[in-house]
Amino acid sequence: MQESSNIAKPNLTRRAFWDIDLKKLDFDRYSDFTIIRTMERGTKNDIREIIRYYGAEKVRTTLVNSDRLMPRALIISRRLFHLHNSDYKCSTAKPRAMNYSKY
Repeated sequence: MQESSNIAKPNLTRRAFWDIDLKKLDFDRYSDFTIIRTMERGTKNDIREIIRYYGAEKVRTTLVNSDRLMPRALIISRRLFHLHNSDYKCSTAKPRAMNYSKY
């Protein structure tokens, strides 16, 4: 993993973070949230910025170990990292009630 504190913070759009003040977001403390939200709702440039900031391995590991991902994040990460559905924890875990949001 790269030492993200020495790298310039990602320049993200409001598309994925409409409800967050990006100036106050602690990218290191909330890395899982930032990665998942970007993959689920961000632009191509947002995804590039996240990979630049955290490194491809950290992004891949976060997505593979996530309890829940939207279909868009699964499709994009499968193509980016050459993964299969069986590689994801959320694809192999027992389904849960979906009447609430994790975020």
